[in-house]
Order: sequence, then structure tokens, then C-alpha cells
Amino acid sequence: MTAAHPSVSPSPTVSAIRRRGYLRLGVSTGIRGLSWTDAAGVRRGLDVDTGRAVAAALFGDPGRTEYTEVDPEDRIPALASGVIDLLACNATWTFSRECGASVAFVLTTCYDEGAILVRRDSGIASADDLDGHTLGMCEGTSSEEALRAWFGPRDRTVRCKLYASPASALAAYIDGEVAGYVADGVVVAGERTRLEAPNDHIVLPERVSLEPMGPVVRDDDPHWAKVVRWVLFALISAEAAGITSHQVREGTAEDSPLLKGQSRLAAKAGLHPRWISSIIGEVGNYGEIYERNLGDASGLSVPRGYNELWLRGGLMYAPPLA
Repeated sequence: MTAAHPSVSPSPTVSAIRRRGYLRLGVSTGIRGLSWTDAAGVRRGLDVDTGRAVAAALFGDPGRTEYTEVDPEDRIPALASGVIDLLACNATWTFSRECGASVAFVLTTCYDEGAILVRRDSGIASADDLDGHTLGMCEGTSSEEALRAWFGPRDRTVRCKLYASPASALAAYIDGEVAGYVADGVVVAGERTRLEAPNDHIVLPERVSLEPMGPVVRDDDPHWAKVVRWVLFALISAEAAGITSHQVREGTAEDSPLLKGQSRLAAKAGLHPRWISSIIGEVGNYGEIYERNLGDASGLSVPRGYNELWLRGGLMYAPPLA
């Protein structure tokens, strides 16, 4: 899909990305399901595909993406300083993050909840059993504050031990330094697969926090935020319309209203003329992306839950593209 780009964009960020020839995407240092590199050296994950979808909308080519790995405490500074154009790094949307720096969250791409991993033989069957125990988590995340907010009113006390990265927190849990590993639910699901005997570990039934995750941009270019937001809305709209990557590649979805009007919409936003076809054909609709990275096909089998379309009782809903 190599049709020419619109020549003018009202967004200085889009213009700069186009001149450079690629999107600079900030991702995590390696979390299966969100952002990781497989055995063949291919970047995969929901966050990775978020960036690839934006690159496809800009260039018609999701491969025009440069990845920068950032630790949790460096995520927002890297974006605010201009090192990256877009942050998709399992960042939870919070007041302090958005209002404490010159950044703006765009949209929730994954509605998640905080989870706790413990050893099956530990005797710990619920969060109440953690009273007096020490839990490990990555610094720079929202986990510590969330735990205090959850346990405090229940007259339970847990100690939080912070580590520089999710990997080091998991290693401390494996070595027995802490009784449990705490992170967002999808992170826990991915990290559990890295353990030598995953079935020897369980995720406690309680969800101790709300963790709506999504991409982040600098707040000095409102049009760039709009572009990213509508790219993600297009993923959701395509799933709702039943348009799949296979149909787009086979040319059997061209009569869909969603695809028929894409060039007109592209001209308004400075996008590739066939931006929606490029996104869906190259990356997939939202359901395909979720299934590939977090669903049964990924080996993680994280239920969609709130991440289902509104048509099936979830929260994924897109305004009309008109």
C-alpha cells in the first residue's frame, strides 16, 4: 500500500515524523503480551501493535517504527523531553501522571486491574492472607499506592519492596525475597509464563486496583493526540463492522462504509489516503490484536472482560468515523 501521503498536515508532530520517515515509539523493556521480542527477533505485543497501527496510518507501512525501550520511571520524562513521539508502555492513566507533566493520555487500549502472584504451596489463598507479608513490584508504577489504598481500609498491612524493573521484581519473587509479585493483571499473566513451573504459582482472586492503560503523547500538539486517538477508534470500529485483516488483504471489504470514506478523512488529518485499509490489513482490528497478544492464541489466555466491544458487554466503543 504505497499511495502518496497528503502533502500538508496541521500537526507539527506528524510533519516531523513524516520528514524523518519513521515513528519513534517508547515501549517497555520486555513484557510478554504488551511489548517483547520473540525468539525470531520480532517485536510483539499490544503496545507494539498500537505503535505499528499509527505508523501504518501515517505511512501505509507499520514497519516504519523505531522502538526505544524505557523503564517505568523514565517513561513520561522520555516523552516529555521529545526523545520519543508516542509512548505505549503499559502506562496506567492517572491524574498525577497526566497533570504532573506536559503529556496527555489518548485512549484506553486495555482496561486492566492490579493482580498478585503467589506460590501455590504458600498457604496464601486470598489477599487477606497477605497481612504482614512483603510484596515485590517495579518502582515507578502505580502498584504501591494502589496496594496501600486497597489494604488500608481492610485493616491489613503489607510491606512493599520496590525494584528497578519488572524483571528484577520477578527475580526477587523467584528467589523468595518477597511473598508475592504485584503488577497489572496482563503483566502478571505474561511474567508468570517466564517461571520454570508456571503451574506452581497462582494469581489471587482479588483485583486490588483499576489499571486503565493506553498510549501517551505530549500535550503541545492537540492534533497529534487526535490522530492517534482516531487510529485507535478505527481499530475498534473495524472489529464492530466485522472487517478483518484477511478481508482487507483479499480485497473483499472495499465496499464497507468504513473503508469507502477513508481518503476523505485522511485529507483532514494528514494521513495516508488508505490509512484504515493499511491499519487493518497490516496490523488487524482490535479483536485480532487482542487475541494475538493476550488471548488464547498468545498462550496467556487473558479474558477480554472490559476489553470486549460494547456490543458484547465490554467498554470498547468508538464514535462514528464520518
